[in-house]
Amino acid sequence: MPVVAHPKLPSLARLEQEGVVLSTATGTDFPKELHVGLLNLMPDAALQATERQFIRLLASDAQILVHVYPTTVAAVTRSKVTMEYIAQHYNEIGDFFKLALDGLIISGAYPSRLDMSEEPFWKPLIDVVEWAEEYTNSVLCSCLATHALIKHYFDVDRERRPEKSWGVFSHRLLNPTHPLTEGLQEGFMGPHSHYYDLSREKIEGTELEILAEHDEAGFFVATTTDTKLVFCQGHPEYDDQTLLKEYKREINNYMSGTRPDYPPLPANYFSKDAMQTLQDIQQQVTPGGSSLQLPEEKLLEQMEVKWQDSGKILYKNWLKILLQKQHSAT
Repeated sequence: MPVVAHPKLPSLARLEQEGVVLSTATGTDFPKELHVGLLNLMPDAALQATERQFIRLLASDAQILVHVYPTTVAAVTRSKVTMEYIAQHYNEIGDFFKLALDGLIISGAYPSRLDMSEEPFWKPLIDVVEWAEEYTNSVLCSCLATHALIKHYFDVDRERRPEKSWGVFSHRLLNPTHPLTEGLQEGFMGPHSHYYDLSREKIEGTELEILAEHDEAGFFVATTTDTKLVFCQGHPEYDDQTLLKEYKREINNYMSGTRPDYPPLPANYFSKDAMQTLQDIQQQVTPGGSSLQLPEEKLLEQMEVKWQDSGKILYKNWLKILLQKQHSAT
């Protein structure tokens, strides 16, 4: 399951040990090769984890060597340490625009404005997407990037949900024979983590096709008819511990006073034993307390819901679409 990052990313060292990532980029043993950009808009704390999550999914087809080219935009606020990391290990955006890419992945981002067009990263994001529309064969968007680009291309604004869509949900396949969903099982599981949603009625008024959805959590994946734009509102890239780390962050926000209420548990994520453990911990938590330490390893061992196989199927299908488009262009 080979992936090569250009430049080499130090955060991927453990994936090299698993055979997911190659340290060299010869490509001589692989008849099929793809070049995929990764626009990483995530904040510092999640930057490297996001690299690993997407690269794991790009390693879904053992027959394809995927070259990954990470970049970001200067509008995202960064610490000095992270800026140095990016300067050393990411493609500068001007150089990125000179690459010949088959596809582009755009990560989610941390929202800071109600109107996304007022986000600091909005203009640089649109510049990248409009370049990719002309020079790549498909753009796959995650979470907030999905909301941003559906607003940009289809003038559909996201809406604040009464409660956050948060947890792991079973999805209904609306088009199981579509090239993106082929091989997914009815009721496949997948994570969601978003305060905002896109109205199904408004989406149906565009050329977009919703391929999989959950009645309460919202749509998981949608696409244009030509698969030029693929929109994931769900998070197939999440690893086992991502929702746990989000939950821990929200508890610490409650303790520090930046969140007014104690956070609910992510839906369908923890086992009954894990939920009992966390309920016991909740009784000991008070606002103003010190940073919370959770028994993360024990909690992860008690997880009962898995979704990674479904994520790999979705991304493997996307890679196949990129190959088909690549061959059609030659």
